Amino acid sequence: MSSGDTARRWRQILTDLRPDLPGEWSLRGDGLDTVLAREPLGWALAWIGWSGSPTRPVGWVAAGVQPLVAPFTSWIMTYGVRMDEVRSGPPTVDLSADEALDRARRFVRDAGLEKIDGWPAERLADVAERDYAQDPRRRRTHWHQLPGWRVVNGTASPVEPATALAELCRDRAAETSGTGARQLSEQAAFYEGLVRAWQDGERDAALRFLTGQRDQALAARKLDRALTP
Repeated sequence: MSSGDTARRWRQILTDLRPDLPGEWSLRGDGLDTVLAREPLGWALAWIGWSGSPTRPVGWVAAGVQPLVAPFTSWIMTYGVRMDEVRSGPPTVDLSADEALDRARRFVRDAGLEKIDGWPAERLADVAERDYAQDPRRRRTHWHQLPGWRVVNGTASPVEPATALAELCRDRAAETSGTGARQLSEQAAFYEGLVRAWQDGERDAALRFLTGQRDQALAARKLDRALTP
């Protein structure tokens, strides 16, 4: 299959899968980056997508939740699962095979939806707070969302964790090169911008900043509008 054929086949699988899912879902994105997104998007994007080479029809279906309160530099799997991580199901999907839809459906029903439902926005915010409360040497990456959740939920000032994250990103960028350094600098600028917005107008200004950043990130990945099935 050509890359175009592979992308069209993937979109067709998502189109056929959509009516089987509980709730409201839409197709968003482009090509093999097309995902099924649960509506409304809010501040945490629940998604079902594809992982694999555009030149080969064999790859993996994945599902997860993408927090939209932090820099969206890439898809993360911290709150997701890929089908080859599930012991009881098929490890891959061949998009050119007749059983591709059935394999995708089986993974989504048996594992994907459970993973998505296990990470509602409320839990993401709670885990971020608890991660930040740890000794800095024991923190993971959950707290990277904390400034945004504090603004969205109106629970506390984002300034302290956002300042710490900006400094962390700047320090790491200085030790990195190429694309990695650029992404880290962009992340630092995000947190610095959030701090400035809060200082200018507290929660209202900070929420406008986050909304603008979220909308820009979604548009860059063609996730800002639902596609016609």
